[in-house]
Amino acid sequence: MAATAQQQGRDFWAALGSFYLSPASVALLVLNLLDGLFTLTFLQLEVAEELNPLMRVAYEHSPLVFMVAKLIIVNAGLSLLCLHRGMRASRLAIRAGAVIYAIINVYHLAFLAHLIRHWPHLV
Repeated sequence: MAATAQQQGRDFWAALGSFYLSPASVALLVLNLLDGLFTLTFLQLEVAEELNPLMRVAYEHSPLVFMVAKLIIVNAGLSLLCLHRGMRASRLAIRAGAVIYAIINVYHLAFLAHLIRHWPHLV
């Protein structure tokens, strides 16, 4: 019985040692960071407001807390999904997250283009 417990312990740590970030996972991390930077910029320029109540509280505390909270929340969720990447639902969730963040960033770029085009009239 002891050998089985030892083997299970090695299997657990071996599975953790094979942590893998797929291209979709990397895209999700980068797109989340860009979303945070865009959002922070728009909040600092006072041309947008944070609608997420949790992130609004974080931003009201400080911009640094906002960014750290945003990165920790998404990275923690992604870490759990990566640890369970053997499950099809986990891989689909990672891809869906990357697609959603890509759409959000396209929206940010469109909003930025709108701001640049109309900037003199907004001030």
